[in-house]
Order: sequence, then structure tokens, then C-alpha cells
Amino acid sequence: MSDLCQLFGSQAQIIIELQHRFDGLTIHKLVYYQSYNQGLLQDVIAAINMTYGQRRSQRIAPKLDPTGNQQDCLGMTPLHILTCSSIHDLELYHVIVEKYPANLITKDRWGALPLLYAFWGDVPSEIIQLLLESYQSLYPGHVFNWTMMVETMGRCDTTKGSIENLLRVKQMHFPEQPLYWEYLLDCLPRFEVLDFSHGGQLYQETMQFLSMCGLSSRIESLGFKIWRDDITNMIHTANFSWRSNNLDIMRRIQYKLAHFEDELSKLKHITTILELALWKMKMNEKSHQDMATQRKKKMKANDSSIRSEIRITCGADVVIGQVLPFLVIAR
Repeated sequence: MSDLCQLFGSQAQIIIELQHRFDGLTIHKLVYYQSYNQGLLQDVIAAINMTYGQRRSQRIAPKLDPTGNQQDCLGMTPLHILTCSSIHDLELYHVIVEKYPANLITKDRWGALPLLYAFWGDVPSEIIQLLLESYQSLYPGHVFNWTMMVETMGRCDTTKGSIENLLRVKQMHFPEQPLYWEYLLDCLPRFEVLDFSHGGQLYQETMQFLSMCGLSSRIESLGFKIWRDDITNMIHTANFSWRSNNLDIMRRIQYKLAHFEDELSKLKHITTILELALWKMKMNEKSHQDMATQRKKKMKANDSSIRSEIRITCGADVVIGQVLPFLVIAR
């Protein structure tokens, strides 16, 4: 209701707009009511061809109804309405996409494409596949706003599985397109959900899932399992509440992660110095041995093959491996 008030200004105007939502939009109306009256495919096809309601004797050569590309008061096309439906007829999707391909890239008044509602409503997989194939064949260069789609689903009554499906499709079919996790991890914890019919537990699972997705690359880059486990445990036990601002929880997780990243940088510096010291010690030892046995007059300090061999055999992998646990625990 709050979204509609922003669009139309008052409850009275909302009622007026919705009462006249489909005025002059026969295809929109038929598609909307197909969820209540299954088997309307032929009526929709007739409406598209502008022969709906005509007698056989009155029929003339079909002409495409241009209103199928128009938007209702919510900015929705027939394809938007289909993806929001509780009933999904694959053949009807085929017809709408074939006759009105521009529906695929038309945004409603919230900036949403039909693809978002398809994931949001967890439509059958064959519908998702049809939409993806249609986008790739008809609009191969189209760039989706994946950030907005994840944000919308994360803020609303959406299951973790639906969001996971969206992210999986994005990674498989559009891996080069951007998704701004830094923005999402900043905005989603600030949002207070007004109504979450699936319950607070599901919201908590969704937020934990999104947090893991957004921070996964940084967590994986940590050099130590004990640190990765620490951050992962913080996320999985975070008490995200659907009735409050969760920014403090997210900030604690990010602060701990940043602390480990800073410590990792310091440890890399320390271990590099240790490796160089061991390497130098081994080179000196080798030089003394050669002088003592007189097998060589002098070790060539600039002999790269000897230097590389000594670096491999200087024992740094063993020494550093034994020292690191103490450095990590101490920090």
C-alpha cells in the first residue's frame, strides 16, 4: 500500500487507478484473469490478432493489437503480469514473447523487468529458460540490473532458494555483468521489513546467505582456515532481525574481516623476510662448503640456477609452516 501511495498519492486515487487499470488493454486483462480462468490461450491469441469477440463471418485479415506493447497504470506489460501470476502456461509465454518482444526489456514503475518477477515468484524452470533464451537471442547486449533485483528480493518476502536461483543464473549466463555487493551489504541491513509472512527465521537465513555471497571472495582469500572459519561462523550465527536495523551486525562482521585482511598483509611481509633470511643463510653455508672442499674456487653469486636451487632447498617451507601457527594465534 505504501508503494501504491507513492505512485498515486492517496488511497482514493489508488482505488480509481486499479479499477480502471485495464481500460483499453484487452490483452493485459485477459492475461491477468487467465490465472482465474485457465484455458484462455485462444482468447489471448484472438485478442492479439484483434479478432477477439468477432463472429466468424465478420473476421478480416488479422492485425497485431498495438496495446500489447503498452503499460498499465503500474507500468506493467502483459509479460509482467504473466510472471506475477500463480498459473504459468508455457505456450502463452511463447505467444506473448513472439508477438511483443519489447515486453522483455520494458520496466514497470518500480524499474523491474519481467525477469525479476519470474525469479521472485519462483516460476517453473522451463519459463525461466524460455525468458533467458529470448533475452539472449533478441537482446544479446542487454545489461540487467542484478543489484536491484537482489535488493528487491532481499527486502521482501522472498525465500533463500529463489535468490539463490537468481544468482546461479546470473553466474552461469551473465558472469561478466556487474553485481555490486558492497552496496547491497550496506543497504540491506538498514532496511526494516514491515511484513514478512514467512517469519523471522527465514529472513535471518536469507540475510546470512546474502552476507556469505557478498563476502565470499574476501573470505576465501584469507590465508588461514581458522580465520575463514571465524568469519563464516560469525555470519551463520548472526541474529539478523526482520524488525530492526541490522547495520551494527554487518559492521562487526566486516570489521573482523578487515582486521584479518590487514593481519594477512603483515604476515606476508614477515614470512617474506624470514624466507629471505633462510635463503641467505643457505647461500652462505653453500659458499663455505665449496671453499672448504675446494671443489670450486668461488661460488658465483650471480648464478641464477644456483640461487634458485638454494631458495628451494633452504627449508623455508618447513620453517615458515612451523612458525605461522604461533604468529596467527598470537595475533
